[in-house]
Amino acid sequence: MFILRALIEILCEVIGALEYVLMGYIILGWFVFFGVLKNRDGFLFRVYAFLVSKIEPLLSEIRRVLPPVMGLDLSVLAIFLVLHFVKILLVNAFYAL
Repeated sequence: MFILRALIEILCEVIGALEYVLMGYIILGWFVFFGVLKNRDGFLFRVYAFLVSKIEPLLSEIRRVLPPVMGLDLSVLAIFLVLHFVKILLVNAFYAL
């Protein structure tokens, strides 16, 4: 029972970390889009390039199922909703034990 609770807590923390990574991806993407990050050799741009290399394959799969609506890309929102739903299920399972 203790191991299962610990595993649920770890999964919730991992999901929380993924949510922060997605937020960083979004914010750094805005910085690149609006020209705040102009230096392609800078640290933040390298972080953004790393995040793009890891997150964009997942987003492209979601974009196939969920195309842009009136020019808005909702794939990141869909990932947030799925992660939040899984987190709620895990928390409910944690308190059910």
